[in-house]
Amino acid sequence: LQIAYQEVEKLSKAKSEFISIASHQLRTPLTAIKGYISMIIEGSYGKFSDKAQKPLENVYKSNERLVNLVNDLLSISRIESGKMKFEPEPASIEEIIEGVVFDLKINAEKKNLYLNFEKPASSIENILLDKVKIRDIILNLVDNAIKYTKTGGITISVKILDSRFQILVKDTGEGMEKDEMGKIFESFSRGTVGVKAYTEGAGLG
Repeated sequence: LQIAYQEVEKLSKAKSEFISIASHQLRTPLTAIKGYISMIIEGSYGKFSDKAQKPLENVYKSNERLVNLVNDLLSISRIESGKMKFEPEPASIEEIIEGVVFDLKINAEKKNLYLNFEKPASSIENILLDKVKIRDIILNLVDNAIKYTKTGGITISVKILDSRFQILVKDTGEGMEKDEMGKIFESFSRGTVGVKAYTEGAGLG
């Protein structure tokens, strides 16, 4: 059993290293492609026909999805290898949430959805946290809520419960089944409703 465990651990490490190396190799050309397409769309290389505008924008969006996927794969390899670093510092959780709402407001408006942040009655003192990673978590939750909500909207709220700080993201989407919730933290796992509503997700967020 011990030998089998060591073999599994060895394979797991090799998998993580492969994902990391492959992701790094992919990110460089994808970033270059993104840059060149952006410059073409902006007219840096001269005018192009109106007919080419939409296809170029589609290529840019597709490339962006690949960049995001590669970044997710890199994050997973860092987590699995124990190389994910946390840099906690005193920060305002309210400011982080307000920044997320500002960045995603236009996405919600495009679908005629509301996106509200219900601030607490009294201001919350700065908390020791990793601003970048906490922002990524909230951004991912709210972005998913927008993607999988057809009507209504999303409400973000915060509260202190039993000396614990809670961030709540509530939407009017169809939600998930109980058995699906148990798989939330499994790589490449997605809910049934999510797959039907938004086919492009990878289940890595």
